[in-house]
Amino acid sequence: MTQKELNYFEDVYNHEKLIVEILYNSMELVTDEDYVSMFDKQIEEHDTMMKKMEKFLGDIDE
Repeated sequence: MTQKELNYFEDVYNHEKLIVEILYNSMELVTDEDYVSMFDKQIEEHDTMMKKMEKFLGDIDE
């Protein structure tokens, strides 16, 4: 992977982290269980994406 590709990858990863943080903050502000559930599902999806990215980088190092 080139440095430029790695930089793009890092940007995407940081974007996912930011989305998760925003979702957690938003989830704390709402009381409607439907919205809490929606935020929770979105957090799970973004966490899964981050784990896939971490695994991908780990596989490259090996």
